[in-house]
Amino acid sequence: MNKEKSVQQKVPTLWVALAIAAISIIWGSSFILVKKSLSTYSAMEVGALRIVSAALFFFPLFIKRRKYIQANHWPSFLLAGLTGNLLPAILFSIAGEHLPSALSGMLNAFTPLFTLIIGILLFQQKFELKQTGGIVLGLIGCIGLLVAGKSFSLQFNVHALWVILATFLYGINLHTVKSKFSDIHPLTSTAGVFMLIGPLALMLLAYSGFFARPLSDHAAIWPLVAAMALGLFGSAIAMVLFNQLIKWTNALVASSVTYLIPIVAVIWGLLDGESIYWSQIVFMCILLWGVYQVNQTKN
Repeated sequence: MNKEKSVQQKVPTLWVALAIAAISIIWGSSFILVKKSLSTYSAMEVGALRIVSAALFFFPLFIKRRKYIQANHWPSFLLAGLTGNLLPAILFSIAGEHLPSALSGMLNAFTPLFTLIIGILLFQQKFELKQTGGIVLGLIGCIGLLVAGKSFSLQFNVHALWVILATFLYGINLHTVKSKFSDIHPLTSTAGVFMLIGPLALMLLAYSGFFARPLSDHAAIWPLVAAMALGLFGSAIAMVLFNQLIKWTNALVASSVTYLIPIVAVIWGLLDGESIYWSQIVFMCILLWGVYQVNQTKN
């Protein structure tokens, strides 16, 4: 049986910072790409296209590295694939049909708090009482984003709950990667993950009627490019970087890319003419401050 060496290593802080910046830019841009894809395709099509594109990217790597994958890895691959990729891709696309891309990016910042809560409940992560304040601030910020409107008026948007559910799944995925993939290279684990969920996404794509679309539909070309870019960069390249970042640091530090993701998402939203209210910015800052407090306490 082939066994891959553990790749846990100590790396310079500069490399960690560069990885966080690259991941934040890629994922922060993903919300506007979802929006552009949804101009032609359904939420299921966009989510499935994203995963299928990433699976095609990883197929050559899987062929090369499959000898390192052991039987006990596959259940964890499936869990990581569903919670960290396939289901969130569809959930964010569903939300994107009704929410501004910038708001989806803001709500994504709840990921580190779910990471902490899930770590405490399911992965025996140590909890300090001082972290309670950060969690409370994060919850206030999150609830505020759910109801914030123009001039601090209340206008609850139920579709934002799809994003909250996606961040909950991300929290499960973060701890799955950290606890189950320590003995395997990030390229190998990510390739294995997408070889499992790629066929599932392909079936969803066929069910959605994507393959019945006429090839002469030129209006669908750029939305298709946007969806494929989501897969190549957001679900492939960024996932490799992200899994490596988790191995370099820990799940909480890795999830801190969400400090920058909302900023990138807001910039794209403004450039695309979206309405962004000061109340949303205020609650986003409260949410990010809560995340910061949690991570500062942990560190």
